[in-house]
Amino acid sequence: MKIIFAAGGTGGHILPALSVADELRGRSAGLDALFVGTKGGLETTLVPAAGYAIRFISARGVRGKGTLARARNMASIAVGFFQSLGILRRFNPDLVFGSGGYASAAVVLAASAMRKKIVLQEQNSIPGMTNRLLARRALRIYLGFEKAAGFFRGHRGLLVTGNPIRREVIEVGHGSYRKEFGLSEDRPVLLVFGGSQGARTLNRAAAAYLLDRPTVQAIIQTGEQDFAWMREALGAEASRVFMRPYIGAMAGAYAAADAVLARAGALSVSEIAAVGLPAILVPYPHAADDHQSSNAAFLAEAGGAIVIADSRLNKDTLALALDPLLADREKLAAMRRSLGAVARRDAAKTIAEDILALIVEG
Repeated sequence: MKIIFAAGGTGGHILPALSVADELRGRSAGLDALFVGTKGGLETTLVPAAGYAIRFISARGVRGKGTLARARNMASIAVGFFQSLGILRRFNPDLVFGSGGYASAAVVLAASAMRKKIVLQEQNSIPGMTNRLLARRALRIYLGFEKAAGFFRGHRGLLVTGNPIRREVIEVGHGSYRKEFGLSEDRPVLLVFGGSQGARTLNRAAAAYLLDRPTVQAIIQTGEQDFAWMREALGAEASRVFMRPYIGAMAGAYAAADAVLARAGALSVSEIAAVGLPAILVPYPHAADDHQSSNAAFLAEAGGAIVIADSRLNKDTLALALDPLLADREKLAAMRRSLGAVARRDAAKTIAEDILALIVEG
């Protein structure tokens, strides 16, 4: 069984594809999986670290670019299309899995030209442009949120599965993980992350809040650009804060925290629900179609999150939302229950089973 995973750019596109690949690998010893991405994304490190082969093509994003940049990037995708044709001919996959984003477009288009079986996975409640344009070429579209179905009206292969989540996140126990981060057991812990690249607005507000709250500890994924600034800003207080530009062991970070301050990327929202971690969500204001606000609303309406606009986030608004939560264990427990009611933890399993069935159908 040969499958190509077209996934690249950010962790939000790569990690769901890796979760599905892992599930398939666990079910079929004969799985031959190949990832295709670009050299500028996280796939260059995440995919090899997970034990999968990867090939690189030329591709750049088009949306939101100026005329010249758009033309240049379209040319890049065209080059990537022909590179993908070569990869497909050599590998000859039974199926191509596209996880959205510009890095997957050329591969899926090439697979369509070669009449390969195609499935897509859409993470967000408002689908991205790539998957909308490629939808008619796919046998199946796996949806992270039910709301996304309205953007693919008429497609007969829609399946609402939730977003595939890493097994280690789902299976993390309820024991203490705080010692792994050098934190005390008897003080509350705030987890802060703005996606794989960090988020300056969140970092600034969290630093100011922590300086005013000496009893609160934190685990912060700062991103590369803010790491040095955060370490300097917190100064001596950094002893109660675990900071890294990128945290690979997010399962332990989720388990160690009492609450989370985060952006509202699709994978972040899905993982927060799956682990039942009460959240303060700050949607990225420049996300395409403002899809992060829609993602955040899903958890807020369920009763598991409080949403603060990026323009309003500072130490005071964060304190107004967070202090009452950290002081009220019953409220935190109620939010955890609300998140558990909407969480989907079996998406990777559901998708893997469906892919196997599609391949067997011939």
